[in-house]
Amino acid sequence: MDSRPAPIPEEAYEPHYPRRRRTLREDHALPIWGRWIIGLALAVVASAVTFYYFGEEAIVRSLPSVLQWLGFVIVILAAIVVYFLPAIIAWNYRIRRSGAILALNFLLGWTFIGWAGAFVWAIAEVESQ
Repeated sequence: MDSRPAPIPEEAYEPHYPRRRRTLREDHALPIWGRWIIGLALAVVASAVTFYYFGEEAIVRSLPSVLQWLGFVIVILAAIVVYFLPAIIAWNYRIRRSGAILALNFLLGWTFIGWAGAFVWAIAEVESQ
């Protein structure tokens, strides 16, 4: 009598398909909404440069007060979203260490090195999934 277990049939194994090469669009870690957020951040930076070049007082004085406050609120919201972009990416892709990325982003994000570190960490975790 043989004490070895019976062999597992070939159908029980998962099929091994050759790996398909992914396109750049599939390989990219940022979703479409992330690209929009980065575009919004670039627009905010461009408007800040415009304010600096033409003079903030001349532009602000020509706007009604409602538009001044609306512009201020848009800039603040864009800054908050860009500040927490690494945590948003980590949360969106359900990364296991998203809490640690959020903590790093929240505590050290005000230094550009801390923000860049959290951003690289989030992108690297997404790429490794």
